[in-house]
Amino acid sequence: MVHGQKNWFGWLSPIMQNFNWTDGCIALTNSEMDEFMALVEVGTKIQIEW
Repeated sequence: MVHGQKNWFGWLSPIMQNFNWTDGCIALTNSEMDEFMALVEVGTKIQIEW
């Protein structure tokens, strides 16, 4: 899953980026999530390559 910060916690982004808070998901800051959503339609399959 790709997600941003929980509602109302976007302001904690600079602190949260220092911890593993993703539970295995691809996590973005809320501003990064806004950009991602503008570029990719909901439901689009994505492949993350390591």
